[in-house]
Amino acid sequence: MSSLADKGIVIIGSGPAGISAALYAHRSGVKTTVIGKDGGALMKTDEIENYYGFPETITGKELVDRGISQAKRLGVNVIQDEVVGLGFDSKLLIKTAGNEFEADAVILATGASRQTPKIKGLSDFEGSGVSYCATCDAFFY
Repeated sequence: MSSLADKGIVIIGSGPAGISAALYAHRSGVKTTVIGKDGGALMKTDEIENYYGFPETITGKELVDRGISQAKRLGVNVIQDEVVGLGFDSKLLIKTAGNEFEADAVILATGASRQTPKIKGLSDFEGSGVSYCATCDAFFY
């Protein structure tokens, strides 16, 4: 029987859900790799005031960067690349734009994509006046 240290997990997505999963997997003794192409929608968030543990506002980019730094400091392998396919042979195969990885398990933490109205110039104001979360951002407006 193999130990947890012999097992490897790949987490697809480097946002808060993916990094949180990586921290727990790593702490349980599993060899952990996170693959993410970017910080997702959170990177466009200008101010976060409702996240536990931050007495002052923080940007989405800062929150993502801190999470990734914490994971790296603890020994999680974090790779910036785009996953383009999943397969299975004797192990799970994760194909990225530039490489291929094997894993015993995969966690998908890719977030959600949102439908936005097709309004010229809208993307220029996302996170700076255009908001998609009434619960999170209504206070600011």
